[in-house]
Amino acid sequence: MQKIKNNKCFWLLFFLALFGFSIGTFDNYRELWMAENYLSTVSISHVISISYFVTVLILFYFTIRVSADKLKMGIVVSLLIKMITGTILICLNGTNALFWIKFLMFFDIAFTQVIVASIYPLMMNISKDDVLYTKKSFIESLFSKLGFLFVSILLGKVIIHTIVDYNLCLLLSILFTFLSFFILITIEIENKKEKTKFDLKETLTYFNKNKILYTYLFHNGLGALIWASILGMPMLILTENIGLSSTISSYLILGIGILSNFLSMFIVKYTKGKSDYVHMFFKYGIRLLFYILIFFMNNTTLFFIMLLYLLLTDCTHEFVFSGFFINTIEEKYSLLLTTLKYCSSLVGKAIGTFICGLVFHFEYRYFVIPAILLSILHYVVIVKLIKEKQSQSKKI
Repeated sequence: MQKIKNNKCFWLLFFLALFGFSIGTFDNYRELWMAENYLSTVSISHVISISYFVTVLILFYFTIRVSADKLKMGIVVSLLIKMITGTILICLNGTNALFWIKFLMFFDIAFTQVIVASIYPLMMNISKDDVLYTKKSFIESLFSKLGFLFVSILLGKVIIHTIVDYNLCLLLSILFTFLSFFILITIEIENKKEKTKFDLKETLTYFNKNKILYTYLFHNGLGALIWASILGMPMLILTENIGLSSTISSYLILGIGILSNFLSMFIVKYTKGKSDYVHMFFKYGIRLLFYILIFFMNNTTLFFIMLLYLLLTDCTHEFVFSGFFINTIEEKYSLLLTTLKYCSSLVGKAIGTFICGLVFHFEYRYFVIPAILLSILHYVVIVKLIKEKQSQSKKI
């Protein structure tokens, strides 16, 4: 018991579990909550897009300017702001105060992303190893899904004369955020004696000598952009465009998300030695074929099957590039590359979600046009990366 009490990594993971659970209880219903508060799909896409851009700016500040000993305080402040904005949003529910709902919501989304992205850098101040990073990713994903499952079961039911609706999901999210906040403030993070100052000139020199890293980040951002141009607002897509209920949509996203995680582990274990071109075709090539077929057939069933395939292949084949480029970079730049990877994804999601909002009410054939055009470019970038990876692998 004393060993667990003094294990700071354990308590940080416990904090992450509670915070991940709080994310799961509301984030998947955020779009529907905004839609019930009279926001159009275009407005919802704008709120999500702006929040991602805000996140990128804050993350860059945290990475470059905030030392590890101050990082905990930054997360604590972010948690406080998130709880305050969430509480105000609960009070604004049904009031038609559209400006304040949009203003507070994009900060709420942004600080959620910032907290999640800042946890591993905080852990690195205590311990740095691949096992801890794996545990962090697993717990974040698992408890987010558990929170999603928890509210999916409760949604629409009457508990103590109260109907569990989207606003109550937001309240549950705030309660679990408070519990995570309480755990975090009890953890003491010791200051590192040696502090390495971020050198922008040195970093740019290193990246300019390894320009393939720019291509990798472009691939990462472009992939996120294409994904979000189709699934930037998944619950709204499934409920409004496909006509499913929110409950069925919840179980569908949750079930296929879990299946995608298991599928990714199976692929890593049994097919990692296969050709990179084969892996990329099954993830991105088949997606492009779906987009083209939908353009010509304009069919709801085919569009729904495409959405299922996108969700199923969400986690698969990431080892082809991510692990290789992050593991081959010099250690002192690995954290920056990880941050840039996360930021490039957020920028891609921001632009993609904005596009999704613009084409949301179009026919399916016009809905997929941005994805078709961008996927062709993306496939060219992927081929370039595979060739570079194979070239570098021969030198190692």
